[in-house]
Amino acid sequence: MTRETEYSSGNGDKLCGIQRQGPNGERDMSPEQDGEERLRAEIDAYHAAALAFAAVKLGLPDTMGSHRWTAEQLGAELGLSPPHLLRFLRGLSTLGICEEHADHTFALASLGRSLASGSSSRLGEKVMIVVEQYWQPWAELVSSLQTGIPAFEHVFGMPVSDWRRTRADQGALFNAYLAKETFAQGDAIVEAWHWSDVKTVADIGGGYGGLLAAILRVQPHVTGILFDQPQTIEQAKPFLKSLGVAERVALVGGDVFAAIPVRADRYLLKSVLQQWDDANAVAILRRCREAMPPRAKLLIIERLLYEIATEDPSAVMIDLHMMVINGGRARTLDEIERLLAQVGLAISKVHATRSGFSILEAVLV
Repeated sequence: MTRETEYSSGNGDKLCGIQRQGPNGERDMSPEQDGEERLRAEIDAYHAAALAFAAVKLGLPDTMGSHRWTAEQLGAELGLSPPHLLRFLRGLSTLGICEEHADHTFALASLGRSLASGSSSRLGEKVMIVVEQYWQPWAELVSSLQTGIPAFEHVFGMPVSDWRRTRADQGALFNAYLAKETFAQGDAIVEAWHWSDVKTVADIGGGYGGLLAAILRVQPHVTGILFDQPQTIEQAKPFLKSLGVAERVALVGGDVFAAIPVRADRYLLKSVLQQWDDANAVAILRRCREAMPPRAKLLIIERLLYEIATEDPSAVMIDLHMMVINGGRARTLDEIERLLAQVGLAISKVHATRSGFSILEAVLV
């Protein structure tokens, strides 16, 4: 019979009561053993994700607030089984989400507050998206390798964009999270590029306008245009208003594959090309090229792949994520240059940012 304790312990030596130690008390492991330990911990990380997800799904961080609770009190408040909730709270305590006190009460720790609704960390929204939208497709990664089709479609029976339209709650959750995440990344992008000679910026496929808002907040002379699907544009209004930039943004709905009917000094494509295969990426670039006035520039903001994967593992994981979820891909600089050449654009400069994104400045040729 398989023993779950052996599988989930994360350390076979500890299970057997044995720990290899060096002369100063440190673990004495070969590089191979150290690598195995790290991989074992990463495999076991699903425990933490599941616990955090359950906490957010139940509204536990918001309910606990700044009070101390017994399992019986919190169970009555949330309609949960106190004995099972006690075990769950102890699990959250091992992650630092809750604190267990000597009187058998539990309080929300500072880390737990980062999962509450409205937290600037966005961790609560992130874990909801990861578990409800990404977990099953990633578990079916093999199907992508076998068929070349995103595993998301294998699991949910439709492309991710269609699924989010049919599941309005999930679509709104994703778009709201993405807008706040992009806004938070905006400072690094804004500081890496010069905006003094720019009057109008058009954010193409910009969702709720997180990057555009970040630019407008620190560049008062700039006005913006947000271009995306009509339903997304409509939902963007409250977000832009909350950041005080709505009056400076023209909202234009449309289909990026049909036409981009906006004129601007600078066009932005942030993390857009990576969502598509080469043929669709070229189609988007062609529509941008057709919209651009003679002196305009297109700023492509992406996390670039390096020739050697270990030089930027995060970019490799983004590439795999695109493969599993929507069929897109991350690209090297050379690969993006080849796409641009097909539509009469060329990269004039590359600007690095402290966040790992690169800004590729493309001009008409």
